[in-house]
Amino acid sequence: MKGSFQSVPTDESNTSNSEQPCLSTKQSVDELCGIGSFKPKWLQKFADPKVYLVIFCILGVLEGAYFTYFVGVLSTLEKRFAFESKISGVILIADNISATFISMLVGFYGGKGHKPRMIAFGMMLVIVSCFMSTIPYFLYGPALHLLSRETVAVGNRKDEYCDNEIRDESCENSDNKAMLPAVSILFVANFLNGFGYTAYYTIGAPYLDDNVKKKNSPMYFSAMAALRIFGPALGFLLSSFCLKYYEDPFYDPGINAYNPRWVGAWWMGFFILGFALLIFTLLLALFPRQLPERFRSEKKNVVEEDTDTELPKIKDFPKAVKRLMKNPILVCHVISITFQVNGFAGYFVFMPKFMEAQYQQSASDASLFSGATGIISMLLGILIGGFMIKKYKPRPRYLTAYMVIVEIFSVVGLLISIFLGCPPLQLPGTSVNKDETLTLYNECNAACGCTRRVFEPVCGADGVSTFFSPCFAGCPNLTGLLPPMTTPTISTISNLTVFQDCRCVAGFNNTFETNYVTSGFCSSGCNMFIAYIIMLCVSKFISSTARVGNTLITFRCVDSKDKSFALGAFGSVLAMFAFIPYPLIYGALTDSTCLVWEESCSKTGNCWLYDSDKFRFYLHGMSMLLISIGICFDVVVFLLSDRMSNFYGEEDEKSHTEDRLARWIKEEEEEDVIFTKCSKREPVLQMEPII
Repeated sequence: MKGSFQSVPTDESNTSNSEQPCLSTKQSVDELCGIGSFKPKWLQKFADPKVYLVIFCILGVLEGAYFTYFVGVLSTLEKRFAFESKISGVILIADNISATFISMLVGFYGGKGHKPRMIAFGMMLVIVSCFMSTIPYFLYGPALHLLSRETVAVGNRKDEYCDNEIRDESCENSDNKAMLPAVSILFVANFLNGFGYTAYYTIGAPYLDDNVKKKNSPMYFSAMAALRIFGPALGFLLSSFCLKYYEDPFYDPGINAYNPRWVGAWWMGFFILGFALLIFTLLLALFPRQLPERFRSEKKNVVEEDTDTELPKIKDFPKAVKRLMKNPILVCHVISITFQVNGFAGYFVFMPKFMEAQYQQSASDASLFSGATGIISMLLGILIGGFMIKKYKPRPRYLTAYMVIVEIFSVVGLLISIFLGCPPLQLPGTSVNKDETLTLYNECNAACGCTRRVFEPVCGADGVSTFFSPCFAGCPNLTGLLPPMTTPTISTISNLTVFQDCRCVAGFNNTFETNYVTSGFCSSGCNMFIAYIIMLCVSKFISSTARVGNTLITFRCVDSKDKSFALGAFGSVLAMFAFIPYPLIYGALTDSTCLVWEESCSKTGNCWLYDSDKFRFYLHGMSMLLISIGICFDVVVFLLSDRMSNFYGEEDEKSHTEDRLARWIKEEEEEDVIFTKCSKREPVLQMEPII
C-alpha cells in the first residue's frame, strides 16, 4: 500500500468561475515569472530580490550612462553643430519637461500596477531615444567643414594663413543649416527619454522595498546605489572612448584629438547603449507582480490582497497630495534636495567643459577624468555608508545630523577647488570689448583675411604667447616639422608643426629667425589638475557615505501606501524646480565667461575660448550658494527627525514585543478563517489509501 494525495470534491467545488479565487491561487499567479502563458518552472527560481536587484541596477547603470554620455559629448555637439551652451541647457531639460507631467501620475497609479512591466515599457522609450539621438549624424555626416575654411578643403590645406586674401564664405551650403534640425532631433529624443525613465525611478525602488524585510533595506539600497554609481562613470568612459575616434571612423582628418577642430564619434555610444538596454529590459519584464511571500516583512491579509490590484480613483488624487503636503519632514527634505540637485548637477554636468577650459584637456580626457576618477571613491563611500547603517542602525536624529555635516564638507571642498586653478592664457594683440569678449583683430593681422570659424591655437617663440590661429599670428606659410631648437622654453617634440615668418610674433631678440609659432597651446607648467582631481575624489567619497541614509529618509518619512506616490511627486518637483532650471542657469553662466565665439556667415556658434578665472569662480560659487541653501532645510529635517518611527522595521526589533505576539496570534486566526473559506470553494487534499 502506498499513500497519495487525491482531490475529494466538496459541495461547493462547482461554483462559478466568476467568483473570486482563493488567496493561495491568486498569490501563485502574481508570484510567477514570465509573460502570458510563458511561465515555465525553471524560470521561477529567478523570482528573487537579489536577481531583481542585479537586473534593475544594470538597467540603472545603462540609463545613468545615457545621461552622462550625453554630457560627455555635449561640447563636441556644440562644436559640431555650432550652438551655444544655453541651447545645450534647453536640450538637457527636455527629459525633465516630460517627467514633470508624468511623474506624479506614474507614482499615483504605479503603486497598484504591475511594476516590472511598467518599468520595462518605459525603458523601451529610452531605447527609442538612444537610437533617435544618432539621426543627426546620418543626416549630415562628419564635420569636414571644421577642417578648413571652405566646406571642401583645397588640396591638402587645412589651416588659415595670413596671405592677404579676403575670401567670401559660401553661406548657401553652410553647415549652419544643420543646427536647428539637429537640435530639434536631440530635444525630442531627450523628451522621450523623460517619459521612459520616470517609471524606473518612481516605482522601481518601492517594488524592491515592498518585497524585502525592512531591516535588510539599507543593504539592498546600498548595493543598489553602489551598482548604479557605475552608470555615470560608464557614460563618461564610453564618451571618452568614442571621442578618441573621428566622427567618421574611416576618415583621416589629419589632426589629433587635442586639436580644437577635432570632432569625435559622438554618435557611436548611443547605439551601444540602445542595444544593451534592449536586452535587460526584456529580462526585467519577466518578473512577477510581487515576489514570493517568504522574502517580505509581513504577510498580507485577504482585504489587502484584494485591494492591491485595484487602481486608485482620480478623486483620491487631491487627498493624497494634501497628505504629502502636511508632512513637514518630507516637504523640507524635498526642498533641500531640490537646491542641492541644482548645485551638484549643474557642477558635474559642466565639469568636463570646465576641465577643457581650465586645464586644457581634450574632450576625451575630460570625460575620462570626470567619470573614472570618482568611481572607486564613490563606490567605497556608498558601501561603507550602507554597511554602517545596517550594523549600527543609528537613530534618525544621528543620521540626519551626519547628512548635514557631509553637506557642509561638500561646500568646503568647492571652496578649496576655487584656488586650484591655472593662470589664464596670454593672448597678445587682443583687446576687450564692451561685452567683455575679446577682439582678435589688430593692425598687424587686419589685412590677413582671418576668421573665427577655425580655431587652431599656436604658441609663440617665447613659450607663453598664444594666438587663435596661424592667421592671427601673421604666418604666411607652412614649412614642415619643428627642427631642433636651442631655446629652452620650447619643447622639441617631433610631431609639432612650425609656422615661420609670422610677422605678428615678437621674438626674444626681435630677430627674423625667432618669428615662428608652433601648433598647440603653450605649456603653462600648471600642476593643479592633479590636486583638483584628488580633491574631487575625496569630496565624492565623503558625500556618497550619506546616500543610503538620504534614500531611507525619503521612504520612512511617509506611510507605506504613499511611497510610490511620494517618489512620483518628488520626481515632479525635482524636474520642475531642479532638473529644468540648472541647465539653463549653468548654461547662461558658462556663456557669460566666453571670450571668443565661433562665427561664420555672420552667425555666432559655439564658444572657442573661456575666461578661465571667471569660469572657475562662477561655477564653484553658484554651486556653493545653492548647496548652502539646501543645508538650511536639512537642519529643519534634523530638528524634526525624532518624529520618524519604525525606521528599520518590526518596531526596530526590540520594542512592542507583546504587540507583535498579539499580531501573530491574530494572523494565525485569520489564516484559519482563510483556510476554511478556501476549503469550501476548492477541492480539499486528503490522504486516501490506494492499492
